[in-house]
Order: sequence, then structure tokens, then C-alpha cells
Amino acid sequence: MAGNPETSGNTERISELLQRFVSQHQGDEVCLRDLFDEMGERAFGPTLLLCALPEALPLPIAGISALVAMPLLLVSGQLVLGYQQPWLPDLLLEQRFKKEHCEQVISGAIPFLEKLEGFVEPRWSFFTSPEAERCVGALLLILGFIIALPIPFGNMLPAIAIVLICLGLIEKDGLIIAISGLIVGMTPALLLLVL
Repeated sequence: MAGNPETSGNTERISELLQRFVSQHQGDEVCLRDLFDEMGERAFGPTLLLCALPEALPLPIAGISALVAMPLLLVSGQLVLGYQQPWLPDLLLEQRFKKEHCEQVISGAIPFLEKLEGFVEPRWSFFTSPEAERCVGALLLILGFIIALPIPFGNMLPAIAIVLICLGLIEKDGLIIAISGLIVGMTPALLLLVL
């Protein structure tokens, strides 16, 4: 996988890349490697965003939590440790799921991402510095752990926070990351209300 920085000269948005993937991918099954290959530069932001998207949408797809929690924890842990690029084992990258489920997730995600992308822009660079990214990785690790817990209706809020943080990393938007950090702070209290 390609390394940091999260963005390069490529101005194509994640929503546009996902739309192209849906329209061009052939076959009845999809694996994570297919998605990451479409992303081109597969740094931490795009990797974690792709893993969190299924949980950020109200879609009734069984078994998704178990599928996304492991890569979320693994990759966010690597960000905490200061890795220059994310790594996932072939066992996860080759895990296959139905194309119709992938299309369902992406079709639901594109309008959501397009709205969010309209607000992100490079600002508050302190929160996107290499040092700050390790702290951001700790937040993502906490959120990934919450997603891994068997809490009814407890996955969507932390997943949305991960998507926001990842968009902040991709677009170098420290303000979005800071706002997402506040959401992370509120998540445990809200989950207690659910329980």
C-alpha cells in the first residue's frame, strides 16, 4: 500500500472513485483488495474510510461488524505506532463478499460522502501533522474497539466519526478532525444511554 502523505496531486474525490468502481467492476464477488486497487494511493485515510463505511450506513447486511472491525483495529494501531503506510494481511485483503452488498454500501455512501466532501478543505494543519496523526490513530483505535463490541445500534455513531476523521486526513482538514474528536468524546456516554 502506498504511504503518506494522504493526498497527492490527485484531485479526484473518494466518492468519485467509488462510483467508478461500481460501474466498472466485473464479477459477482468483491474483495478488499479490489477496492484498494481502485483507490490507487492507499494510505491510512482511504483504507480506514473504506472499512468504516458499511457501519456508517443504516444497511441490514449481516456479519459486517465482524468483517470491518479487524482491519479497523489493525490499521489504526499501525497509525498510532507511526507506520508510514498501512498493511493488511492477504487473508483480509482476499476476503470475498457479494458484489450486490458492495454496491448497496457504495450506493448508500456516495450521497453521504458528497455532502461531507462539500465541507472539507485544507485548514488547521496542526491536526494533520505526523505527530498529531498518532493521536488521531489512538482515537480511531478506540472507535474500532467500540465497533467490535456486540452493542445493538452502537456501531453507526463511531463509524460516522471514523469516516469524518478519515476525510479530514485525506483532505488535510484539521477542523473536521477536531470536530470528530468531540464526537468521539460523546460516544461512550451515548452508548451508555443505548445500553
